[in-house]
Amino acid sequence: MIGCRRNHSIGKTFKRIGFLLILAAQFAWGQGQQGPQGSGVQIGENTHVHAAGLLTGGYAGDYGDQTSSDHNVTASGDGEVSGYYYTPNFISFDATPYYNQSRADSNSQSISGASGVSTAVNLFTGSHFPGSVNYHMDDNSTGLFGLSGQPNFTTKGRDQGFGIGWSALLPNLPTLSVGYSQGSGDSTIYGTSQMANSNSRIFNLRSSYQLLGFRLSGSFNDNSFDSQYPAFLAGQQETASNSHGHSFGFNANHALPVHGTFAASYSRSSFSTDEGTTATSYTTSTENANVNFHPTRKFEVFANESYTDNLSGALAQTLVNSGAVPPTINLGSSSQSLTLGGGVGYQFTNYLNGSAQVTRYQQYYFGTNLDGTYASGTVNYGKRLLDMFTFSASVVDSHSGQSSNVAGFTGQGANAVGFIGNANYFHPFGRWATSGSFSYAQNVQTLLITYTTSSYNYNARLERRFRHGIQWIAAFNGSHTGLTNQPDTASRSEGYSTSFSMRRFALNANYNSYSGNSLLSTAGLTPVLPTPGLPVSDLINYLGSSYSGGVSATPLRHFTVSGTYGRSISDTNAGGISSSNNTEILNGQLQYHFRRISMLAGYTRLNQGISVIGAPVSVTSYFVGVSRWFNFF
Repeated sequence: MIGCRRNHSIGKTFKRIGFLLILAAQFAWGQGQQGPQGSGVQIGENTHVHAAGLLTGGYAGDYGDQTSSDHNVTASGDGEVSGYYYTPNFISFDATPYYNQSRADSNSQSISGASGVSTAVNLFTGSHFPGSVNYHMDDNSTGLFGLSGQPNFTTKGRDQGFGIGWSALLPNLPTLSVGYSQGSGDSTIYGTSQMANSNSRIFNLRSSYQLLGFRLSGSFNDNSFDSQYPAFLAGQQETASNSHGHSFGFNANHALPVHGTFAASYSRSSFSTDEGTTATSYTTSTENANVNFHPTRKFEVFANESYTDNLSGALAQTLVNSGAVPPTINLGSSSQSLTLGGGVGYQFTNYLNGSAQVTRYQQYYFGTNLDGTYASGTVNYGKRLLDMFTFSASVVDSHSGQSSNVAGFTGQGANAVGFIGNANYFHPFGRWATSGSFSYAQNVQTLLITYTTSSYNYNARLERRFRHGIQWIAAFNGSHTGLTNQPDTASRSEGYSTSFSMRRFALNANYNSYSGNSLLSTAGLTPVLPTPGLPVSDLINYLGSSYSGGVSATPLRHFTVSGTYGRSISDTNAGGISSSNNTEILNGQLQYHFRRISMLAGYTRLNQGISVIGAPVSVTSYFVGVSRWFNFF
């Protein structure tokens, strides 16, 4: 009932906005000086405005398991209003409102009738003090919640955001840029009453300057995120996360003799997270420096150094940067790392280069002092061998030692050999074009000296062009990765796709499978490798596959028929709660264009089920109507 009242209120608001826009257009028409058709209108002496839009009317209906049958005459539209005051570099603005847009009668990709607006104002663009303001709001819109990069659960919700920025760019003085943004959103997964919502507030400062040959820059960031997640993914009845963090950093670089450069940076970040039953906080300082010289055009010498005073915080920050909720990581008190390294590189020919590097690590975590030395050599060959292959390869020899056993690492010292290899392939055979690549890595060091990763990735593509504009493409790709000698840490993904196209017809199909571990994020699940010190209870295991296809045809000029189908099947396990999930969506459209008029017809059907929640839900919508593009002024 509350949602109905809110939608009714929003609908009334849009009607009022539309009425005001019409009045403004009539006023501009009567008071301004009309230029060529669609070129805009001048209001007074300095204001120039252009407005255009697509208006659609027709008959629409929808029905489903959890909604009553509804059908009526409906209207929708989207538009664009832009302009400037005095000159575009002084004040310019644009707004793109839309109303009652759905997948059945538009390309908005929303199952429900979505409405919203996006606006932006740019101030003093051509001056030393440029600024900007933006706002967006989307209501009753369709979104996705689930695994990043894969078909996900379909949601319906609302979001809005606001941002403002300003800069001072005075000659021969430090620059200053300030930005602030905030946003909020909430959504409900179709077929459930479970909500996902988030609120964010972000403030940042940036500055740069040149002094005595040094290029200097600094930054400050402060952010807050509040989120709530569906219980079947969170592994408990309710999961809410409130986090706050801030960071600042400095960077400096300078040119050196012998065609060299020097660069150094320092950053300090702090963040805290409260999930109701647990609270976590980290403060991490990181310093980096590097120097390189080029005594000759082909020869390079380099050295680098880095220090981190909190490895737990550094690992947690890496996961946060990937979008995950700030996790609880504990490598013991006073965990830290110091790295020193150097090496040489040489360009043997235009196509062949190599490098050698030695790195020394000193680390402390899990109550243990550890040290290690890594020596590596790399060769890259960029010219195609046999007109088909290019490659690169690296070999890493490591020796590590510690005073006592550490998880995943035993003995008083250990030697290991790592390898990284990449091969690329491309070759045409008449009208056939073939390409592919393969990469392999074994025993590649992570941030922690006693943990290494292994992975391999591959892809291939086959393309054939025929006469009369006919083309066929087939491709596949895959990725496998995990921590070396650590069980249950592997993740994988594989994908297959094919497409066939000609002048008036196109067809495509895709299949994907995936499995691994993930953490909760504001967008759903973020795939991650299990990290030392990260509780297994925080991980969400996933396994799934999806397939989809689409077809489009233009049997007559200006007449297009298209359809898509997709299905995703997955299993998740969070905190001992297992769920089998299924999302299936079918969409069809028919369009005929005659000048600025289009006749439209559309059909959308969604089936979605989450076993731990209850029975699946089905939603169907359809539309038949006409649209017309207008250049108002």
